[in-house]
Amino acid sequence: MIFQQIRQNIDVKDSVFNEIYPPNIKVVAEKHWTPVAVAKMAAKYLVEKPGTKVLDIGAGAGKFCLIGAASTEGFFYGVEQRASLTKISKKIAVRHNIENVEFIHSNIDKISFFDYEAFYFFNSFFENIDTSNPIDDTILPDSDLYHVYSNYVK
Repeated sequence: MIFQQIRQNIDVKDSVFNEIYPPNIKVVAEKHWTPVAVAKMAAKYLVEKPGTKVLDIGAGAGKFCLIGAASTEGFFYGVEQRASLTKISKKIAVRHNIENVEFIHSNIDKISFFDYEAFYFFNSFFENIDTSNPIDDTILPDSDLYHVYSNYVK
């Protein structure tokens, strides 16, 4: 229902969208992932033509990619270092029949940017310097990683 509404350009509140996630993801969603309205607007801006390949750097639970894929004719790739989040994103895509999206379990420094035409970067490495609301305890914050990853993207 949520993705059908997004496809029809009907506004979906973040609190409603975030219900698709397990409880441990819902509690951190507001801080760590793009609001629905922003994701729709950014996706439409980035997809200049059908089939545009968009890379979401630090895809988290896949929110931007899922919304972008549902609201445009682009193809969205989300790279995420947490296998658990990649798994959740893939399950949501399959459950909701979203085919123009792929989630990649990897660190950003293993990804070649030459394979993509547009890039989305929202709050991707900030958890390494702001420890007030961690996503989980599988990745320990490391300010050096913040700089390494940020420099790679630059």
